[in-house]
Amino acid sequence: MKVTIIPEDGAVSVDGIGFGNLDLSSLDPSLHAVQWYDTYGEVEFKGVFADGKTTKPENHFITSFAEYEPVLALWQAAAAAAEAAEAAAAAAAAEAALAADQPVSTGVQEL
Repeated sequence: MKVTIIPEDGAVSVDGIGFGNLDLSSLDPSLHAVQWYDTYGEVEFKGVFADGKTTKPENHFITSFAEYEPVLALWQAAAAAAEAAEAAAAAAAAEAALAADQPVSTGVQEL
């Protein structure tokens, strides 16, 4: 599983499927991104501007994704909501198509 987390954007992507506007405020504000590649990953930090220059801490190598599991729960909730919305839209489209092929009764009798 490949996961990319970008806290500042509220964005999480799992295996190429991404959602934005997720509440990632619980993550360390110094994080730029977290990249996970099945069994290992790295944490990227934001650069810090001080004394006229920007310094950026080195990326931190990780071998456990446990700290970021709550973020996956947010992604899964967003994926479920998107799937439900897609199913509802498909059902509405099918219903509209069916209704277009059926005469509509107005309850008014023609003379």
